Amino acid sequence: AIHLTSSLFPISWGLGWVDRRIIVAVLVMGLAIALWLERVRRRPGALRAHYDRWVGWMLRSHETTALTGATWILLAMGLAAWLLPAPAAISALWAAVVGDASAALVGRTVAARAAVKGKTWAGSLACVLASAIGPVWLVGASGPAALGIGVAAALAERPRVRLDDNLRVTVGAGLAAWALLGA
Repeated sequence: AIHLTSSLFPISWGLGWVDRRIIVAVLVMGLAIALWLERVRRRPGALRAHYDRWVGWMLRSHETTALTGATWILLAMGLAAWLLPAPAAISALWAAVVGDASAALVGRTVAARAAVKGKTWAGSLACVLASAIGPVWLVGASGPAALGIGVAAALAERPRVRLDDNLRVTVGAGLAAWALLGA
């Protein structure tokens, strides 16, 4: 739900409702709050107890001792929005929030049915297709370019490595979009 709500960033930018400055400012403010919360949740006290009660249940096991996915995605989206040309940044933000969420939703559904753990090919295919929709819709990318961005997002999302997939997907899709869209 958090990922999909965050689709308002690429949608509002891609449709011209807000400009880059506002997107970057909101993402930087969100990152500042996330970094403050990262600090709060590591210190004993009332604020940590409140954090654990309201947010702690959402954390994946590795996030209890490392940065949360929310912090990673705010960092990745903020850097993409600030550094990449607009069409590439919009495509990267879309892949980060819609492509990655699609991979998780489809992958977990398939994995639950198949009683397997880890990444699934169905989740990767969902990531490709979902990540490709945004570039076509929001920046007018061609079908082949959009599919290339989707493949890059899925390839970045798929490995089980320590580097957070929110960062990997944003960077992978953003660099592919930069190259494929000539932006």
